[in-house]
Amino acid sequence: MVIKEYQLEKIIKDNTQFLNILIYGPNEGLVKDQIIKITKNYFSQGEYEEVSFNGKDLDDDPGSLEAIIRSVSMFFKNKIVIADGIKDKHLSIIEEIVLKAPRQGALIIREGNLSKSSKIRKFFEEHKTCLSLPCYEDDSRSIMKNIEEFTRKNKFELNHDIKNYLLQSLSNDRMISKRELEKIEIFYKNSNSKIKLEEIKILLNDSSSQNLNKMNEHVMFGNTSKSSKVINKLLSEGTSPISLVRSLINYLLRVQQTKIEMKKGNNFDSSIKILKPPVFWKDKDNFQKHCFKWPLRSIEASLNRLLETEVTCKLNSKLANINCEKSILLIANNGRQYFKN
Repeated sequence: MVIKEYQLEKIIKDNTQFLNILIYGPNEGLVKDQIIKITKNYFSQGEYEEVSFNGKDLDDDPGSLEAIIRSVSMFFKNKIVIADGIKDKHLSIIEEIVLKAPRQGALIIREGNLSKSSKIRKFFEEHKTCLSLPCYEDDSRSIMKNIEEFTRKNKFELNHDIKNYLLQSLSNDRMISKRELEKIEIFYKNSNSKIKLEEIKILLNDSSSQNLNKMNEHVMFGNTSKSSKVINKLLSEGTSPISLVRSLINYLLRVQQTKIEMKKGNNFDSSIKILKPPVFWKDKDNFQKHCFKWPLRSIEASLNRLLETEVTCKLNSKLANINCEKSILLIANNGRQYFKN
């Protein structure tokens, strides 16, 4: 049976039988988060033994996983087994364990991306006593939901600009985002001071944000060489490819909004007043050049390309970095014609 993230907590509370669950997907942080949720709440603390298992051991001893699950500990009455590397060739072994489920225990199979043709995935989705929880990369809606939950939990007041900044800056990987939000929690936990955007940027190590801004500028100026260097630096530091794509999308949308206002007859300074957050004074000159040089048709074509790239990155995380860089560099190459001299 396929379940959603929000359903897991109720299932954990209601389920008193052997728990069989497959947790998989490209959002490694979310996968880990769900496993932590199970291990903390399925059994009372101190009442269970946690065992890690690798599917490679099944090649040498097909009965090893079942033996671990059914063995009785002298110190614990329950057991949670977390298994990695379980392949389609091991399906018959998993089926046997499910059919002869022990009374007190849990089997969590943890995997990365699994295609729809995966036998393991099909089995857990279709079998009535099994659960399948896909963990895809966080999108804008789920990131904002996490931000709202974070503010409620800590009773913080975040203004619109701070929330927008977090939405653009947080990773698509849940665990990375969680660590970033924890920095804010620790800093402001026992403080009565108002939360400020400038402080948030410093807390979240704004070097990545600065590099994203550099990337946007290099791309818009058509500098493919510098664009490539910044892209590779960001990706090597762990910034998700989707964050790069969204950053450039956001910049292009701001240019597009400004140009539309200018077409109405407003001058540049009046046109940028609609932008929120406002254009930083240090970035104003370059932003103005991009607005004057880039035609609307090219901006729209670039936005369409980037939106397609975001979808492609989500569908194939293994090629996400390559697709991200290729798409952004194509836009940078297009920008060269507007800044030839």
